[in-house]
Amino acid sequence: MPTYKLTYFDLRARGECVRMMAAIGGIELEEVRVAFDEWPDYLKSKEAPFDALPVLEVDGVKVPQTLAILRYFVREAGYAGPDNLTAAVADALADQYADFVMAFLPWHIDALYDSTYTPARAKHFPYFEAALKKSSTGWYAGTPDITHADVFIASSLEWLSRMDKHRDVIFEGFPLMEAHYHKFFDHPKLEKYLAERPEAVF
Repeated sequence: MPTYKLTYFDLRARGECVRMMAAIGGIELEEVRVAFDEWPDYLKSKEAPFDALPVLEVDGVKVPQTLAILRYFVREAGYAGPDNLTAAVADALADQYADFVMAFLPWHIDALYDSTYTPARAKHFPYFEAALKKSSTGWYAGTPDITHADVFIASSLEWLSRMDKHRDVIFEGFPLMEAHYHKFFDHPKLEKYLAERPEAVF
């Protein structure tokens, strides 16, 4: 049985989708949480292959990059979809959401909110709403249960909603995305994890 160790900062953000997938998949995950004041020394140690976190270590092999780790876990736990084509659809949706996030990274600066986050949301959210409209199951790739697209998008929307200065209208105009968000957080295999996870700013 492999051993899994996740190293990430002491917050949710990009590490939370990995933790959630581990919980859903029944994967025992050891965690190392790096405090921000520890990061400069950790960076100098070259423990992170791409000088960034998160990093998953599996029996001594280090895997960086959030989506790479998440995809590995969905395959290990049997949630990648029933076939390669479905997995590719889930890949595309997860990658598209990553593009959305990259499009507005400076948005936390109030002066740039309208010029970065708002246009990015207007461009990208219709893609996800359309995918859910096409789905007969309420999951993004139309699968009977979650894929990495569901985990990545829902977990990312959670931290976005905690930072968004207009958080009350984050789903405005996108009712299927809102329904999916609640459906995901009601997943029975997440209940214990959500009840016990540490509090975090985002």
